[in-house]
Amino acid sequence: MRRFRAVLYIAAGIPVFAILVWFFAIPDKVIQDMLADSMARAGNGSLSLSVEDFRKGILFNLHAGSVELKIDDRPALRITDFSGGLTPRYLAGGRLAFAINGKIGTGDVNGILKLPVEGKIIIDRAELDAIPYLAGFGLEIKGRVSSEITIRGGSVHVIFEVPDLNIDDSASVIPLLNTFRRLQGALSVEGNSITISSINLEGEKGYARLRGSITDGVMDMQLELMPDEDKLNTMESMLIGKYAVSPGYYVIPLRGPVP
Repeated sequence: MRRFRAVLYIAAGIPVFAILVWFFAIPDKVIQDMLADSMARAGNGSLSLSVEDFRKGILFNLHAGSVELKIDDRPALRITDFSGGLTPRYLAGGRLAFAINGKIGTGDVNGILKLPVEGKIIIDRAELDAIPYLAGFGLEIKGRVSSEITIRGGSVHVIFEVPDLNIDDSASVIPLLNTFRRLQGALSVEGNSITISSINLEGEKGYARLRGSITDGVMDMQLELMPDEDKLNTMESMLIGKYAVSPGYYVIPLRGPVP
C-alpha cells in the first residue's frame, strides 16, 4: 500500500515539477532564441524572426504581442496576437512542437511548428496591405490572401490565392497590372533566393503568368501576358507591342534590384 501511494505521489509530482522547470528553469530568451534559430536554419540565414512582448503561460503555452518574419532583412510578415501551445504527441519522437495561432490584419493564422526545422502554417483571408513585404515593391495592393506555408529542411514553400485582387499601379511600369482581379501561385524560399514557380493572374483583359527568382534582393523574372486583344485600348496595345513574341503572347522581362 505504501509503495502504491509513493508511486501516486511521484506521478502527481512529475507534472508539477515540469511546470516549475518551464517557468523558472527555462528563461524566456532561450525559447525565443530557439524559435529564431529554427527559422534562420529553415532559410539558411536568409530568414530572421523577431518577437515582441513575449511571455510564457501555464501548461506550456507561449504568447507574444507580435512575431515578425524578415527575408534578407526586409520585413515580410507580421503576426499579431500570437499564441502557441506545446503539442505532446511529438515528444515521444524527441521533438518540441507547438500549435500556433495569430492574426495578420483581421485574417487568421494557425498551424504547427516543430523544432528545429519543420512546420505548416495556414493563413486564412489576410489583407494583402497588412503584409509588409508587398509594400516594398512600390505598389498599393489590396485583397485577401489565403495561403499554405510548408517549412521543411532548408526550404520554405508557399501556395497562395487572392480571389479579390485590386492593384493601384500608378507607380508601376508593368502594363495591364491594374486590370487583374484574381491571383494564385506558388513560390519557395531557400538560402538567399526566392524562386517563383508560377504566379497566375486573371482579369477582365486577359491572363498573365509571372516566373523567375529574386536572389540577394535582385530580380530575374519575366511576366508573360496573354491579353484579350479586343479589350485593349490604344495606349495598352502600344505599351505591350514591343514585348510581342507571337500573336497574342507577350513576355516582359523584370530584372534589377527589388524596389
